Amino acid sequence: MGSTPLFSRFRRRRRRRPPTPPPQNVRTFLAAIAAAAPPAGLGAFGFRKPDGGTYGFVQFIPNSPTSVTIHRLWTLQPGRGNGSVVLRAVCDSADHHGVELTLKCTPFGRKPYPKSRAQLIEWYRRFGFVLDRKKMVRKPTAGISASIPPPPVAWSPPVTTDAAPVQ
Repeated sequence: MGSTPLFSRFRRRRRRRPPTPPPQNVRTFLAAIAAAAPPAGLGAFGFRKPDGGTYGFVQFIPNSPTSVTIHRLWTLQPGRGNGSVVLRAVCDSADHHGVELTLKCTPFGRKPYPKSRAQLIEWYRRFGFVLDRKKMVRKPTAGISASIPPPPVAWSPPVTTDAAPVQ
């Protein structure tokens, strides 16, 4: 019989499955952001207002097929809710595409900064980010937002009127 071990010819051979392709969540996420907010160069996207102005800009760095870092997020007019509009649109799209968002919570721009680091941490927590050592992480949320397409980015906050309803 030679040098082959006993019963070696009866061993089952495992079928090798073809490797599954990695998820392309970040690619589709960035494509959706680019469709809603025109690229502004250097990986940044500008979120336009319906009246022609700009809510603000966000710059991404892809980490993996399922994770992206928000490198910078800024507005031209801080303190008016424009950053919230931009971040809400980014979070909704990330939830829809199953992308994890990470960021370092560091104020930048002209001094005095509009918000301190502690204020920024609280602001990002309102959008679902969790502080993990030096970074903040936001996992995609499953549920109803993952089953419906995200709202268009160029939306404006709802306008409330004090007028009585017409009967």
